[in-house]
Amino acid sequence: MLISKFSVVLTLIFCMVFFLWAITFEANASEQKRRAIENMFEVNLGVKKGERVVVFTDDHKEEITEEAKLVAKIGASFGEIIFFRYPSTGRPGIEPPKGLWEKVFGKNIVRQLDEKKLMKKILDKKISEDELEAAREIVKANREDVVNVVIGLAWFSTSHTNFRKLLTVSAGGRFASMPGFDPRMWETAMTANWEEMARRTIGLKEKLSGAISAHVRTPNGTEIFFELKGREFRADTGLLNQPGRSGNLPAGEVYIAPLEGMSSGKLVVEPGINPWAKEQLILEIKDGKVVKMEGDSRFIGRLEEIFTKYSLARNIAEFGIGTNDKARAGTTLLELEKVLGTIHIAIGDNSTFGGKVSVPLHIDFVFESPTVDFTFPDGKTLQLMKDGKMLEH
Repeated sequence: MLISKFSVVLTLIFCMVFFLWAITFEANASEQKRRAIENMFEVNLGVKKGERVVVFTDDHKEEITEEAKLVAKIGASFGEIIFFRYPSTGRPGIEPPKGLWEKVFGKNIVRQLDEKKLMKKILDKKISEDELEAAREIVKANREDVVNVVIGLAWFSTSHTNFRKLLTVSAGGRFASMPGFDPRMWETAMTANWEEMARRTIGLKEKLSGAISAHVRTPNGTEIFFELKGREFRADTGLLNQPGRSGNLPAGEVYIAPLEGMSSGKLVVEPGINPWAKEQLILEIKDGKVVKMEGDSRFIGRLEEIFTKYSLARNIAEFGIGTNDKARAGTTLLELEKVLGTIHIAIGDNSTFGGKVSVPLHIDFVFESPTVDFTFPDGKTLQLMKDGKMLEH
């Protein structure tokens, strides 16, 4: 009987200790999330009193809508917050709906774009360069109507859109893109020392500046060649606190738009590191385009539908290198492509970062343990990474 009572007491003590630990853990995690969100407004975006901030989301995942609402709530102590939610667009690279344009650019600008018959063409991504220039002039002339900061917590990315370009380039707004966000990122990639990571990322950009080609290999059989002559590397540092800046949060990559029509090789896309992939996917690349696909039949079917409608979506759009030492695998692509020691390659739109292809699609594929070599105009080569490890030079 004494043993039985003793066991009950021990069990109760254990349960109480576990309960207290769980409460403490949850409180610490909640506080860490709050600090990361406050840091985003203060350090990443540099929001000042009186500035107008739009926080937008879509209805793809209720969990992300709740995260967006929390961001808006905490952000209210930094600036004037405008919250907006819209129906999911279904894939990255599509222009957001007109309602969001009105929140961000103001009804006056949208009315003028409508009057010039530009709004629909922008939304459909069927606008000519001359027409786009007319849209830019309208935005520039009325830039006081445009909000100061936009935080995009929609599941599908709006980075590669004219919405983003007109906001940042024409109006000088700041834009944080957070597609496919996972709340766990508040405790991983979003805890980065942003100033330190910015130095690392800008240093890498400067090291690679001027490279005319790149060669990538991975242990699973991926091998691809990029021509880069005339294209510029860009640094995604997470410091979006100056007019006109935009980037992902969490941030941490150096990226470039390879020359269209010049990439060749094979991409072996693995499930796990690419969370949307259920099976291995093999893409054959020739003349800068996806020409053959094998493996994951479900995903291939989706891509074929898009390729049939938009042939330019086959374009090899981006080559990027992760630089965030706090980023971890196991969440979503937004964080995975920032993991130090990985590279990513995208197909589709590259018009927003130095390329020539404008199409309503931009999909990244992440690769582990890459070996990456660059060639420069004088014939010298630089092996940047060996089996996923950055090499000292």
